[in-house]
Amino acid sequence: MDTHLCVKTEPNESAPDGAGPVPKPVPALPGVELERCEDGTAVFFCRDAGATEALGRLLGTLSESGDIFCLVGDLGAGKTLLTKGLASALGVEEGDVVSPSFSLMNIYEGKLEVRHFDLYRLDSPDELADIGFYEYAGGDGVTVIEWADLFTSELPPDYLQVSITIEKDGRRVELLPSGPRYEELIKEVLRSADSRTGYSH
Repeated sequence: MDTHLCVKTEPNESAPDGAGPVPKPVPALPGVELERCEDGTAVFFCRDAGATEALGRLLGTLSESGDIFCLVGDLGAGKTLLTKGLASALGVEEGDVVSPSFSLMNIYEGKLEVRHFDLYRLDSPDELADIGFYEYAGGDGVTVIEWADLFTSELPPDYLQVSITIEKDGRRVELLPSGPRYEELIKEVLRSADSRTGYSH
């Protein structure tokens, strides 16, 4: 299996009195607007590339080991851009995050391992097995799957779908949960976004 591995060693941050790890503050969301939330979904508008990365950083900050993010969008929509933000929140250098268009899966080491899949060039479920998809997706660490909509029948039952659409003056990002973990994650995202956007619901 051809994968790209980026490793970064992160020191453990602890409180001065030794009381335990210091929680990472939730990042600001410059350029991100919460447009609506209904039926368990949330829709954001990102005005530029920095805003798209900022939303990714928020998702990464709130993520837990075992989480799966399924990214959907046209070529150039910003799937890898959002992944850069998500991975950076987990201690991965943004420069290490590249689209795995040819390697098909990249692995980045930070505070959690990030498995980054790109399914665009695959034609069959047999090829998913060849790249270790069933072994790695949803295991310890965080999994990001670009072009997840090409193999919906092969996805784990629970995940967060992140649909990205290019608009005239930015990107629209819709979060759709599948499973109780991701319903709760969207609630956490909304609580964080409310304090930064002034949106109420």
